[in-house]
Amino acid sequence: MTSTSIMQTPRLAEHGYEVIPDALTPQQVERLSAAARLTQEKFRDRARGYYTPRRHVLFAVQELEPAFLEPMALATTLPTVCAALGWNIFVYHSHLDQNESLPDDVDFPFNWHRDLQGITYTLTFPLPLLSVKVSYPLTDITRVEDGGPLVIPGSHIGPETPKPTGPEPPGSVPILAPAGSAIVIDSRVWHTVGANRSGSTRSTLFYAYAYRWIRPIEKYDLSPQRLAALSPVQRQLLGAGDRYEGFHLPETDDEVPLRRIMESGDWSAL
Repeated sequence: MTSTSIMQTPRLAEHGYEVIPDALTPQQVERLSAAARLTQEKFRDRARGYYTPRRHVLFAVQELEPAFLEPMALATTLPTVCAALGWNIFVYHSHLDQNESLPDDVDFPFNWHRDLQGITYTLTFPLPLLSVKVSYPLTDITRVEDGGPLVIPGSHIGPETPKPTGPEPPGSVPILAPAGSAIVIDSRVWHTVGANRSGSTRSTLFYAYAYRWIRPIEKYDLSPQRLAALSPVQRQLLGAGDRYEGFHLPETDDEVPLRRIMESGDWSAL
């Protein structure tokens, strides 16, 4: 599905993660932070605890607030995603995390995992690259106590290693990034979220990209009217399509408008 000439960016390819500074403008951070606060209140009944009762996650964020559609297709991050996966992709999973600070006397279960678990936990090693996830911290992750991602660099390309445990397994490193950065993680790398001991709530948006022939985790319940108002690339990334075969073997630019943009290198066309 992807050109053999496409090369991953070195840091993502070699280490399994990459940080893109200033992926969001300060205005975008402010707008998305406001949408996150509104969403947390408006859809509180849809949030669920994950890892601990203090960690709230909202799924399929694109359908919740129009502002959340914007980070799906940014010229600051989509080139890195397409360099890894090519153009026949969509967002198979998305979520908003609101991580409250935990008191020092509350234990935190470090849930080390690989993403796209229906594949990464069932296929044999070495695992194929089928997905990358982009997260946008809306609050600073500049200290370990902010509770940002922890990763084991290189664990995506072998040799196969057992599932890590605890806060500091051998080889693990924290990913530090200020608000407005983007963190790109290879789905195959062992990673987890750290314990937030900062004294304030941490807020992050996540968008996971995969090939269009992989099934999404959740259904995006967007009306035809709302889909029609989006850009062609946004519609592709939300999984739009009329032919089942087109997800496997797309023929026209109408099916995969991202192909022409990637081939031209004109990311301003997003």
